[in-house]
Amino acid sequence: MKTMCPLFAILTILAAAASLSAEDKPAAENKMAPLDRFAGEWSVEGKWSDGSSLRARAVYEWGLGKKILKAKTFVMDGAKEYQRYEGILAWHPEKKSLYEISFAFDGAISEVLIESKDKDTLRLGWKPFAEGKESKVRQTIRFLDGDHFQWVVELKAGEEWKQLIDAAWKRKK
Repeated sequence: MKTMCPLFAILTILAAAASLSAEDKPAAENKMAPLDRFAGEWSVEGKWSDGSSLRARAVYEWGLGKKILKAKTFVMDGAKEYQRYEGILAWHPEKKSLYEISFAFDGAISEVLIESKDKDTLRLGWKPFAEGKESKVRQTIRFLDGDHFQWVVELKAGEEWKQLIDAAWKRKK
């Protein structure tokens, strides 16, 4: 009978573990949490470094049970608006990072890693998506509050980074 006690104890522990409900188990970390604040519609009016103006809007909406964030960017060309980009933001399990795949109106495709620098700052394109292939464009997004974020875009020119734009996006009500 003594040999059955350890077996009984193991079976009791396994039965208890199996009976835990989903609420009793620790919640999985939400890898998409740094992107939560983007959901909704945004607009920007700014100036590129060459002095030309930018008027645009972006729409971010959740898809696949908040596993992806879909993004569409529309730019004003005079009085006419056209869609310039469409992208998907998600968690990349192999790279252990958030990332974005963006498709441009002209057929260009870009893939960038997204880093959380701190609770309000995201950096896109600062680390190579593909090993040995550094990005020529990098962006910094810093949330000023729940309805505004600062957007800085830089382009690699030789060994230097040249700022292309520094503009504030505003949430549309």
